[in-house]
Amino acid sequence: MRIRETILIFLLSFPTLSFGQIENRWQPDSVYAKHAIKRILVYLNSPKDLSEIVEFDKARRKVRSVKYSASYNRRTRKNKAVEKIKLYNYDSLDRLINIKDSLGTDSIIYRFGPDGRLISSRKNLGNFIYHTEYFYNPFKTTTTQMRDSIVVYEKTKEYEKSFYVKKTSGYNYEPKLKKDSFLINGEINIASFKDYQDLERFENEKILKNIFKHNGQLINSEVKSVFMNDRINEYELHYNY
Repeated sequence: MRIRETILIFLLSFPTLSFGQIENRWQPDSVYAKHAIKRILVYLNSPKDLSEIVEFDKARRKVRSVKYSASYNRRTRKNKAVEKIKLYNYDSLDRLINIKDSLGTDSIIYRFGPDGRLISSRKNLGNFIYHTEYFYNPFKTTTTQMRDSIVVYEKTKEYEKSFYVKKTSGYNYEPKLKKDSFLINGEINIASFKDYQDLERFENEKILKNIFKHNGQLINSEVKSVFMNDRINEYELHYNY
């Protein structure tokens, strides 16, 4: 199945406001150091559907993010509630060392090498643990999740200009959906269930062709996404300043 659509994104030059490309909003804090960003507003579907606000301090460091509940229709958009607040902490060298959420269940810890550059992170998300390694020249990241001794999730992100995502690729294992019959009160009932002992591998890839103006501003991204092995999504991101 192939889907193609066009998405228009506005990047405004207000001194206290800027919009962030959705593919790039999860990047490590250091990539924002040379960008005059004070606030990033993330929208789920449209500017009427606020999803997240990321705040920066005067040193251009992320210090706080507010995540809002998901929207499914117009009514939930009008009655959005705060779902989670994240706080960003730094060491004496102004390096981001951890992120903790307001509920105390999720966290991220960062580790640096002898040269001061970020080399790995550990993310606790509920009962899941994700490990990410950072590589340079060129800049890319690889994230994995283990279940017992098996890697059940892996994603690699490649960047250009040390900021913009140009490619993501990886795979994940999901339990197969199966059906079985059960006898209840003399009647045969069929129910679906996930078999966690029988995993199926899914390949995923997203390629972004980023187009820049002569001054380095990103103006267009052509995206092709292949997920769950053979499902294809194609769309464009347009940026106006």
